[in-house]
Amino acid sequence: MTSKPDFTGLLAYPITPLGPDGRPDLDALARLVQDAVRAGVDGVTVLASSGAGTSFSPEERAAVVGAAVRAARDPAVRAVPVHVAVAAPSTTEILRNAAAAQAGGADGIVLAPFAYVPLVDAEVVALFEAVAGETDLPVCFYNRPAQSGYDATPEVLAHLARSARLRGLKDPAGRTDVGARLDAVRAAVGGEPFSVGLSGDLAMTEGAFTTLPSSDAWHTGVAALVPDEYVTMRRAHLDRRPLDAVMERSWLLALVRELGRLRPVAGLHALAGLLGVPTGPPRGPVLPTTAEQADGLRAVLARRAAAPETGRAT
Repeated sequence: MTSKPDFTGLLAYPITPLGPDGRPDLDALARLVQDAVRAGVDGVTVLASSGAGTSFSPEERAAVVGAAVRAARDPAVRAVPVHVAVAAPSTTEILRNAAAAQAGGADGIVLAPFAYVPLVDAEVVALFEAVAGETDLPVCFYNRPAQSGYDATPEVLAHLARSARLRGLKDPAGRTDVGARLDAVRAAVGGEPFSVGLSGDLAMTEGAFTTLPSSDAWHTGVAALVPDEYVTMRRAHLDRRPLDAVMERSWLLALVRELGRLRPVAGLHALAGLLGVPTGPPRGPVLPTTAEQADGLRAVLARRAAAPETGRAT
């Protein structure tokens, strides 16, 4: 549905808003997706860590995917790809999620391999090849070494690009060797179609105009809640334009730092509520952000309200 390579550009990862009954609020999700698309993001990924995907039943997941796909292809806005995160504790569940994502109209799959003990290369390769046998969708490797205990090597990624329809990497932007890492992955993958992308809002926001190397994609949960400014920052980073000619970034950097002090998913839900997105806290065992903990977010958003409109994307 798009001429762009898979998993490229600014990819927004929305929360899954919850209604008073604790079930996904599909209307609120649709509005998040449409707002991000109108702002200029290049794709949307649902049910990843920001979207608390592992907390939902198969029926709830199917409803979320359907709502996101319809919203991203609304004739009133331009169409962008919808990717679905399919992580689960077992290969059986991952394959079920992958097949359901394709049946629901997804354009691609995002997979973070994890288990109760860190996986090894052979297990990761077997998992991705099993997914490739279950669907014909392109796959993005969500690499989370700090959480999973597994760090994909360039050699494994290159093998999966050839054998398992791997078309993208979502890698931590906070690595000390991020530039060398991106170069090594590109060299290993060679001529295969492949997007080397980064994630980690703090590292991307702090480094956007300084040391962060250019990448094919940014994967970000915060961009789904403040897409206008994120689109502006991404474009300026790619063009290497001076910061002052683009936007007042100080409040956005402060916002990301405040989120870093909060529990990840709970903090995004708190931010969403302060921005007027109707949602409750994420499902337990994650505890909600308290009003006192959210004071820093309120202060930063007050700075956003005072920022000049020229700081917003057009």
